[in-house]
Parts: sequence; C-alpha cells; structure tokens
Amino acid sequence: MRVLYFVSSFEQGGAERQVAELVRNLPRERFEPHLAVCNTRNDFAYDMGAVSTIDLRAPLGPTPKTFLSLLAHVRTLRPDVVHAYHDPQNAYARLAVKMARSGAVVGSLRCTRLPSRTIRRERWTHGLGGALVVNSVGIRDELERRANIRRERIDVIENGVDGARFAPLSTSDRERARARWRMHGPTLVLPGRIARQKNQIAAIRAVAMLRARGEWPDGAELVLAGRVEAHARYVRWVDLAIRALRVADVVRRIEPVRDAENLLAAADGVLLPSRFEGLPNVVLESLACGTPAIVSPEANADALVDDGVGVALRGSGARDVADGMRRFFATSRAQREAMGARGRASVLARFDVARMVAATCAVYERVARP
Repeated sequence: MRVLYFVSSFEQGGAERQVAELVRNLPRERFEPHLAVCNTRNDFAYDMGAVSTIDLRAPLGPTPKTFLSLLAHVRTLRPDVVHAYHDPQNAYARLAVKMARSGAVVGSLRCTRLPSRTIRRERWTHGLGGALVVNSVGIRDELERRANIRRERIDVIENGVDGARFAPLSTSDRERARARWRMHGPTLVLPGRIARQKNQIAAIRAVAMLRARGEWPDGAELVLAGRVEAHARYVRWVDLAIRALRVADVVRRIEPVRDAENLLAAADGVLLPSRFEGLPNVVLESLACGTPAIVSPEANADALVDDGVGVALRGSGARDVADGMRRFFATSRAQREAMGARGRASVLARFDVARMVAATCAVYERVARP
C-alpha cells in the first residue's frame, strides 16, 4: 500500500516527531511511504530509511499554490492513502484526492482550542470521506462540539514514545549532560517552541513570585528550550519579562537541541504550563527519561500526570505554576527518583510506538478498502 504523508516540515515539534516515528517504524513489507513537505528542514536528524521526498517549496507553510503542486503529485504518484497533518493540509489533501480520483485521505489534528477557520474547514471538508485521527480525547470532544463531527467518525490514537531513545542516563552520562547545559543546581526545563500556547511568561512570573517570597531554592534554575517561530512577537515579550522581573540569573533560553532526550534526562524536572495542548509529546518523553513532570490541566487532559509521577497544576496561571514548582522543589531527591521510575513504567506500558503504528496502519487499511 502506497502512503503519501503531507506535512509542513520536520522542524522541532511533537506532531513532527510522531510523523517521523510513524514513517520510521512503518512495516515496509506492507506499506510504501512517501513524503510531501512544504519545508525540507529536518530538526530531528532521523534516519527514516529510503523514503522519497517531494519538496513542495513552501517554507512559510501551505498556500493555494502548494495545493496545486500536491494535486499534481497525487495524480502522478497515485497513492492509496494520503495522510495529512494539521490545517489547511487536511482540507487540501481531501480536495486533491477528490479531484485526482485516487486513494483515500487520513487527516490529523493534534491540538485543542482550534482556530475558527480550522473548525470551518473541518466541517466543510470532512464529509469528503476518509478518516480523521487525533491523539487526545480532548480534541475529539472539541471537534464533536464545535465542528459537529460525530465522535464515532474520529479515531483517537495516542502518541508513541521510543523507550530506547528516551531513557534515563547513567550517572556519568547524566553528569556530562548537566555540565554541557550548565545545570549546576536543581533545574527545571520548559521545552517547546516559544509561543503563547506554551505559556513561558507565566512560568517566568512564577519564578519571580517564589524569589520574592524567599521560596526559590539556592542554585535553582529554569531553562526555556525551544525554537522561535518565524515572525514571532511572543519571544520579545519573554525576553522583556526576564529582564523586567529581574530573573535573568535564574531563567535562561537555549536553542533547540537535536538530542532532546539527553536534555530531558539531565533535568531534575520538566515544566509544561501550556494554555492548551493535545497529547503533549514532551511530557511522555520526559517521563520515559525518568524525569518527573509539572503540567497544567490543559496539558493533562489525558491523565498523564498525577502526584505519583510529578505535579498536576491546579491551573495555568502564574500563581498555579508557582505553587506547583514550590511543591516540586519540596520533594527530596529520593522522592523524585521514585516518581521518575513510576513515570517511565506508566509511559512504556501505555504509549508504546508499536501500538501507535499498528493502530494507524489499521486506519489505512480500513479507509483504503474498496
């Protein structure tokens, strides 16, 4: 079965990592994967095997011209399935398959609080056929409520984590990794792109609150690790907040890293105070690395974190984040190690890559069936 994946890029991000894992682990005896990407940049440095790649030459994202290029390639390649990720890719793929009269479409959405334009396009084009895959029950429920798509027409396939890659480091390797990123005291890492969704400013304000109350531990630090989106204004507000709140000595930004697994495993804890999420890959990856996570309710819709494996925040505001960090720092090293062990065990049991791949392949075979 020939499968064409239509994605924006393989820049750093949870959805992009899941596509890479899927393509890398797709059973080659049953499936022939191809990629159509708007931007050929690959932040993962993944070896996805001998996969043909079509460069749609749209570095800023899909446009109507991109749609025409996709349509031409669908007519030439004649895939059995086109698997699109995000909006407007889903709508473009459905229209292209309909016009080319070839194959079936699997659309994917990976986040809650979808823009109104996305909801409209899903409502208008979902009826063209195929399947719609989401990675969280929260997204499914939102689509049912806002786009009037019946839940039985939405497949929930949770993310998969490579437990061999994302794993605890040996004592010596962890010490080297901490030295590399200058982690000298208790260190929290907030991974993810610098954007309002990820809520870095609330975390910065929370640090300032704890310092003002004398509750920020000596030598502790918050590291913001993520890419800056093109034309992003939010990063300027983040940098301004760090300076204005006088926390530059304990809060710093670093560039995205290719070996994110080492960064997560080196940290004492991972913080994700997001305003909205689907199923956050980075929480699964941090738990797989044996690193406890501190997460907002919006990042915990699928019950990833409880007090046994981290700290579940009461909200995503600065006061809630401050309270969660205070509770985390109050735990002992032995307690955090026990949290890490429980977190890794729970992730490996529930979020195996093989399970994600098998469930997705079952969707391909269902929609491609004549």
